[in-house]
Amino acid sequence: MRGLAAVAAFAIALPLTASAQSTDPDVALERTVRDDDRGVRAVIRYRPEVPFGGQDEIENEDGTVTVIHWDGFTGQFTAEVIEGDLAEDDAEAFLREAVIAVCPSVDRDRLETEWVRAWPPIYSIYSQCPEVDERLD
Repeated sequence: MRGLAAVAAFAIALPLTASAQSTDPDVALERTVRDDDRGVRAVIRYRPEVPFGGQDEIENEDGTVTVIHWDGFTGQFTAEVIEGDLAEDDAEAFLREAVIAVCPSVDRDRLETEWVRAWPPIYSIYSQCPEVDERLD
């Protein structure tokens, strides 16, 4: 419940500006957000289909290991900080809260467990925005 309260405060304290026009054709949603408490302004971009992949190891009954490689497509949100700086411990919370502010329909359970990739000033996380995805279908 504590996380939900933080998200509500972020969304209220964070007015969204008009949608910026992205030059990237893969971007389905782009918003500029501001978090006055952290002194940060960022552009949040949502791409509904980015390639991703990984591998899993399965131990067989005979002790050998089988490696399965997989790939697919998923949604991704990125935040590009354009004003201010994020402390390392604030970056993950900022990104998750900003995603909820720009996409209230995001699957919050998945968002909470996904790993945040950080290359300051750019941060990204995999998740879908159903309200945008439905408009694209």
